[in-house]
Amino acid sequence: MKLMAQCLSSAAAVIAIALVSAPRPALADNYTVYNLGDANARGIYGMDTAGDVVIFQESCGVFGPSCYLTYTNGLVTGDSSTAPDMVYDDGTPCSSTPAGFNTSKKTCNQGLIGLGSLYNPNGDPNGVYIGSGDDLQLLHSGSADQVFLNSTGDFAWTDGADGEIFEAVDTSTSIVTPEPGTLLLVGTGLLWFTAAVRRKALR
Repeated sequence: MKLMAQCLSSAAAVIAIALVSAPRPALADNYTVYNLGDANARGIYGMDTAGDVVIFQESCGVFGPSCYLTYTNGLVTGDSSTAPDMVYDDGTPCSSTPAGFNTSKKTCNQGLIGLGSLYNPNGDPNGVYIGSGDDLQLLHSGSADQVFLNSTGDFAWTDGADGEIFEAVDTSTSIVTPEPGTLLLVGTGLLWFTAAVRRKALR
């Protein structure tokens, strides 16, 4: 019985150390870029938190002179003669420009910035960037005449130079670790269980 108590104590200590030293949540900056088609007589109307992008378009056949197309992960999932009833999450004007960049268009949302840049003093190529603070990554070459950034990190833009509309969907994955409350609960339970087994072994 004493051997069992010692084994349980060791196991409890190992589990507690593993839980406390587990890696903190980390995000990998991964994006999938979708081409949403021609930008001629078309423009981005808005995007929602889920990353659905609504494009306003002229000459829509059965819908008359104009219509709204909703894109999800690069595919049309809805069309209408009126703007769809969505909660738009397009970002807001940025208060500053990241160091070393000349921006043509920029938008901010929840600590993120998305922008189109050209002739950057830092030597970075012209194109579309996303990130936070001065830590930006190049998403795509080209220009940005319209920019939309939602709170989950999806970014949509119109490239006027190439005449195309794009969306970059954030596919970052996080390493999930227990919250402090969960760690405390598990640790307390392990200690109580170990103490109970030890008491029983000493009898």
